[in-house]
Amino acid sequence: MALIDGVKSLCDRLAGHGWADRLSPFGLDITAATPAALATQLARAVQRPAGAELRGFEDFSFRTAAGIKPASPGKSLLYHALASPYVHPGPGNAPAASPDAYPTLEELDTLENYIYSLARRRLADFPGATLAVFAYQYRPGERSPHGLHADMAYSRTGVARVGTRPLRYDAARRSFWVEPEDGGDGLAVLPARYGAFLCVSSRPGAQRVVLDPVQGDNLRNFLFPVHKLFPGDECLVGETLTAAEFVFDEYHRNEKLRRVHTNGRIPALPQFDLDRAPFVRQTGDDDALVGRQRVGASLLIVPLHHSTLVRTVTQTVAGRDELVRFRVPRKQRISFGQASRETRFWTSFDAISGGPEGRRAPEYVNIRHRVRQGAGGTFELEDLNGPLANGRFLTEAEFLALVDRGGYEAAHFMDDTCDGCVTVRVSGLSRSLGTALPAYSLVTAPDFFPLADQFEIAAWVETLPDPHFRQGGPKPLSRGRDSVNPTLQRPSQPDTPAFRRSDRTMTAVVGAGAVGSAQAGERETVLVTFLPDGASGVFAPGWDVALGNDDVGSFTAAFGLGSPFPEDAKLCAALNSFWPAVAPDASRTFNEAPMGKPLLDSELGYHPQHPRVLAGEVTSAPGWDGEHGPFLVQEGGQWFMNFANRFRSDYVSNALQGRLRLGPLARVTASELIARMEALRFCIQRVVPPAGDTVPTSTLVLATVEKVADWDVGPPKDTALNGPGYHFVFVETSGQEEALPNTPRRRVQVLRRFTCHVSLTAVRFQVDDGPFTLIARPAGVV
Repeated sequence: MALIDGVKSLCDRLAGHGWADRLSPFGLDITAATPAALATQLARAVQRPAGAELRGFEDFSFRTAAGIKPASPGKSLLYHALASPYVHPGPGNAPAASPDAYPTLEELDTLENYIYSLARRRLADFPGATLAVFAYQYRPGERSPHGLHADMAYSRTGVARVGTRPLRYDAARRSFWVEPEDGGDGLAVLPARYGAFLCVSSRPGAQRVVLDPVQGDNLRNFLFPVHKLFPGDECLVGETLTAAEFVFDEYHRNEKLRRVHTNGRIPALPQFDLDRAPFVRQTGDDDALVGRQRVGASLLIVPLHHSTLVRTVTQTVAGRDELVRFRVPRKQRISFGQASRETRFWTSFDAISGGPEGRRAPEYVNIRHRVRQGAGGTFELEDLNGPLANGRFLTEAEFLALVDRGGYEAAHFMDDTCDGCVTVRVSGLSRSLGTALPAYSLVTAPDFFPLADQFEIAAWVETLPDPHFRQGGPKPLSRGRDSVNPTLQRPSQPDTPAFRRSDRTMTAVVGAGAVGSAQAGERETVLVTFLPDGASGVFAPGWDVALGNDDVGSFTAAFGLGSPFPEDAKLCAALNSFWPAVAPDASRTFNEAPMGKPLLDSELGYHPQHPRVLAGEVTSAPGWDGEHGPFLVQEGGQWFMNFANRFRSDYVSNALQGRLRLGPLARVTASELIARMEALRFCIQRVVPPAGDTVPTSTLVLATVEKVADWDVGPPKDTALNGPGYHFVFVETSGQEEALPNTPRRRVQVLRRFTCHVSLTAVRFQVDDGPFTLIARPAGVV
């Protein structure tokens, strides 16, 4: 079937869902009677309507545009209409109720192929071109590589994310979505989409651009896609590619458990084979890491979901399955150079496997799940954080002493994060294109803020006059110029490295230069990305990927992340949110200061003893991480703050019980996070004592954070203010914490309370139960 026939079928299907009327004001008729007539119609220039008819097309550049522009998705109005998440078929750009009113990914792939087929290019037109695999996505204007109008974005790195439920494609959003189809609390896996392209090596310029370039990029060569490849006889004039001559392949590996023992200061028990699963898992094993799903001429790398994000694993030893485990080493202090560090961070095992130059093993390992052998050689898992198998709850002193002393056997936990490569084999052309350059494929932890990307938060931080985050930060992976894991092999070629150490542009996002300009203005993010500008690029050790290291040098690699990843996720979240656009900030859950990104009480979870729960105002529920947030309680005339015990809180336990969830975080946008952070900055710098303090240096803890839709309504209600805002209660504490017996909670005495009712224009401030004072909040002061 000719590509125009597929496009005709697409247009016929969608015309009755409102798209014919939607596109008519642009001079585009998709109801042509024949494929040939449709092709003629699509080749025409389009017009720019005014008023409501332009909605969703504000960021489409009409300069030189047509219904379909050869080799240019960003100048093809039909493609923009069907691929942009801001365009809908209803009157006034209203979204359709049925997903059938939108194109499928496979239909969009067909339309892409048609766009490139019209260029009528020959293989000879690309004499020096390279064949390479790219992750790619159509982007709104504000997120396109040049930022001037909607366009395609490409990267040689794709970022898929693990989950507990199958993938969910949200047709209206034109992207995959993180919440399961049935609305449950699980996390849907997020795939990454890849295609094969002819590309050229070039420095950036007017015709080829790099998103958010870094210093030195003007002197670097990047690969830029120039022509998409697909099977059939319309891709290149005079050439025919059969499906058998156009084949994607992949190789992925998770070797964290092996590296815990080979490079992480924990000796392996002698009966286990470190070169077999689960110590190393890779493509071809029975326990696969990813699935491959063809979508037309493109490929989805889909993480395989499991009922929980982590799980115990076994290995067959002498004919029987043994729970994979290790003996916990005693805590010791390790010296390196002029510095030294203990092999414990709180109650995680710190492997001290590297530093700023990179890591050779997972940085943190869970050691709080003791393994005991029961009758008949069975294995029993005992969570040291809570009641033991005999029902006894270890005292705080007993618990900490046991974890420091070690000597017991602890369970290994498997997660499904990994890294790898995606390749393509193209044969049957009149000239060999050589071996394709693979894409780097990351399969990493969930993004708890899918609508707030690192790139957006980083752009905000750059406007600030002083630092906001004490540690970590919003640097996106797309700004990194490190090589990628050179130990990864090509599929079915164990002796052939997939990547060159000299290639340091793999994680950049690139695209064609702008043709004209069209800006939509400020609007909420709806598209979920799988490109690296939506991933974290700060390695300490990392959230999406770590900085690996060997005797030759440093590189990005997945094996430096926590084992399993929730172990490190807790530390990231508790310490000021190292990666503010993917990791929630749970610092106040654990009485840690400062807090860089305030999460609401409802997002951190209401404890059963929270005053609002006891008053019947809200329902008790755990937060995103399975924990409950802090709350204030008065006993004998003295105020205390009750909070989660940082030593006994265990995200691995919570993951095993399915308690890690997105909840309301999935809908939090970058603009909402920025509004919270700006309110926090104003209060700390200009309202609460001490005067002139900053967010990174403040020792105050936020006991309460609530969003107020309207101060005239509340809760809490404050008729002296107008509009929306935030209710903050900061506390100054004694600093002397005490563990609460038989619970995983602690408390600390509160010396002073500082209440801030924050609106867009003012703050009403109260110390303890004293009178409120009004403080103006000038516009633009952050």
